[in-house]
Amino acid sequence: MMHQAKPRILIVDDDEAICKTFSAILQSEGYQTETAITAKESVEKAKAQFFNLALLDVKLPDMEGTQLLSKLQEITPETIKIIVTGYPSLKNAVDALNFGADSYIMKPIDPAELLKTIKSRLESQQQKEKISKEKLARWIQAQARKTKSSGFHEFLEQTSGELAEFGLTRTQAKIYIALLALGVASASEIASLSKIRREEVYRLVPELESHGLITRKLKTPRKFSANQAEAALQVLVKSKLEAMKEEIEKLEQKQDELIPKLKTIELPTKQEDCSIEVITQQDNAMIRLMSMTHKVKREIKLVCSLNELKYAYLNRSQNLREKILKAVRMQIVIDKLEVDALVEEIIHLSEESRNPIELRQVDELPFNLLIIDDKEAMWGGNPRGGGISADFWTDDPSQVSILRMSFENLWQKSNVVV
Repeated sequence: MMHQAKPRILIVDDDEAICKTFSAILQSEGYQTETAITAKESVEKAKAQFFNLALLDVKLPDMEGTQLLSKLQEITPETIKIIVTGYPSLKNAVDALNFGADSYIMKPIDPAELLKTIKSRLESQQQKEKISKEKLARWIQAQARKTKSSGFHEFLEQTSGELAEFGLTRTQAKIYIALLALGVASASEIASLSKIRREEVYRLVPELESHGLITRKLKTPRKFSANQAEAALQVLVKSKLEAMKEEIEKLEQKQDELIPKLKTIELPTKQEDCSIEVITQQDNAMIRLMSMTHKVKREIKLVCSLNELKYAYLNRSQNLREKILKAVRMQIVIDKLEVDALVEEIIHLSEESRNPIELRQVDELPFNLLIIDDKEAMWGGNPRGGGISADFWTDDPSQVSILRMSFENLWQKSNVVV
């Protein structure tokens, strides 16, 4: 059986002797203690861990006790705060209570009275937590019956993973889901349901507020509510899209910077051996085809469907089209006889060029093929549409020669397009 953790108490006083005295008294009663001699130090410690109770001197070197009260109320509203002062006045007492103090005691302090006050306040805090946990247990059991699941936490684990895909961490997602289930709840209630440490809930709640997923209620102790799922997901999707757009812009900028650098790499190696390459992605095939046609100087031999010829033709720049059609000898085998506007344009430009384009047709294409200047070639299986299909590339002279023979055989069997 697990024992309940000992209550943690933060002692804040600019007199180190008083801090040590209070610590000794409280530790003798089984409490865990931390001390701070400035307001700044106490705020840092309150952010780092949860304290069940804080003893605060009203006069500190860097901040008034009431100001510190206000800060601690914002950071950790469920911590019990007891103001300790050697300068009692009605105004000080009223101010302390208005800024969130739970009690107000005066120096010199009677240790027995101090321990009695602390014990009473902590018992009240524990009773509230017990009631909240009992309510949560009943609620979880009801939810489990409704969803016919083994329990809420199974649902929480699964759904938080899905919600995390929208840009949250799993812990943030669990806090939001728990609060969505609870409606309006304190950080302690959220922690009890989500099984996330209370300190972590306090730390992450402001982040969820900034995302627009939860709303803070002006209550004491501090309460929160979750924005409805539809609105929350819209906010997350919009944020995710903006982040993706920003990431794409960064990658495009990096691409522009990286390409020139990569092009400068020239190692003093032997001339690259001729090779045959397998090209598995259609986008890569189109990039290679574009590169080949940009380099053409004398001759193109092409076997493709009429639809692919249109695609290739229309996706070239006007300057490149005119260069190829007017200055390069072309032999093209297509799979359709009908003469449409594109074919008429090709024939017309061919008649004006020094190298007439020869256009032929077969009933069925046995393969796709592109040969550039008898130096490199791409080829593939039967046409698949959407661009010139090509699965292999080579600059090997022997392989190019074999492909040229295949083209010549097909050319002899083809019919002239009139």
